[in-house]
Amino acid sequence: MEHGINESELLLKIAAGDESAFRDLFHRWRDKLYFFVLRITHSPEMAEDILQDVFVKIWTHRASLNTIQHFDAYLYKMSQNQAISGMKRAAKEALILSELTKAPEAEALVTDDAVLRRELSRKFQAILHKLPTQQRLVYTLTHLHGLKHEEVAQQLEISASTVKNHMTRALCTIRQELLQHYQMIIIYVFLTRVW
Repeated sequence: MEHGINESELLLKIAAGDESAFRDLFHRWRDKLYFFVLRITHSPEMAEDILQDVFVKIWTHRASLNTIQHFDAYLYKMSQNQAISGMKRAAKEALILSELTKAPEAEALVTDDAVLRRELSRKFQAILHKLPTQQRLVYTLTHLHGLKHEEVAQQLEISASTVKNHMTRALCTIRQELLQHYQMIIIYVFLTRVW
């Protein structure tokens, strides 16, 4: 933060497009807003996402910052609204996810490759279940239901860039977890290979 600069001056600089001033504002408010949102949501992951959304909105609407008289009240109110929206969205996501994961019972299979396939599927479902809710939902809608990032963003009421971030994190976790089962995967590929 620039030495001696007050918040009004900082907001004027941000309104003019000063990225350095915006970073200063972020560092000035980050921890206070994070813990404020965390008390509402009780979710560190959601609090981080909401914090990101709040500051994206501030930057996107920076031209109107010089019209705000009580910025601290404005910031807390915006964070509270985002937190409430985030919790509603999380409830909606949980409902969608529960519907997506409902699958008919698989018929009893007796061949070696079928048993192995069921075991791999069980392990993969366990990996998916360990993902944070939003990552799991983004992965499920994108990879298992074929939706594009923009369609997922619209359905979940989040930005396409947030969808991309969740997908990147989900894929990284899935790859790391699958490495622990690489021998089983190799055996499955060997058993199902057409000679």
